Amino acid sequence: MRLITLRDRVAEPLFAVFIATGLLLSGLGVLAWRSAAPSVRTEHLGIQPPPPPPMEDGKTGYMWVVDGYSYVDAPHWFPATAWFLIVGTAVAIAVSATLNATGWHLSRDTVGRKVVLPLALSIFGAAYGLTVAVVGRIWPPTFYSVVLPEPRDPQNPYPASVIVHFDLEPNLITFTATGLVVGLLAAALLHVRNYSFTRSN
Repeated sequence: MRLITLRDRVAEPLFAVFIATGLLLSGLGVLAWRSAAPSVRTEHLGIQPPPPPPMEDGKTGYMWVVDGYSYVDAPHWFPATAWFLIVGTAVAIAVSATLNATGWHLSRDTVGRKVVLPLALSIFGAAYGLTVAVVGRIWPPTFYSVVLPEPRDPQNPYPASVIVHFDLEPNLITFTATGLVVGLLAAALLHVRNYSFTRSN
């Protein structure tokens, strides 16, 4: 088995393909985690009403009344986005390095093994999708509920929630299938450009 180093130009397309696919899967992964993974956690963030104006002699005091109206905010983008991008890129580099070390490289010809490229990318995509589903079960996204004081803002008494959520259950199947499709689409684009995997002896 001959080790192909990163100094070889032949290794660059392999790493580029997997890193680009990893970044794409990372972006889709954070969207899926934020907008499709079921949440079982909600943090209630109470906002204190503003202090009353100073009392004046001879006038009756008053108080603020909070009636329970809440505004629900979606899960925060960060640090989840950073984690997904870091992990997606790191896994893509690890897979590329493993294939590279075992003699596989991406070449633009017609004599390579056409089935290896879609197989590798689809397995990579499916594994990443399954990982996103598992992460969503272990660390579900957190929604934030904020109680607004009365009187409400007359300009915006009912602020719209920014929650966008899709029911894609069961996530273990749908996320895995989505990753598989992304990997196959990446392989199809490369196939159209006449790329295939070849292995050095």
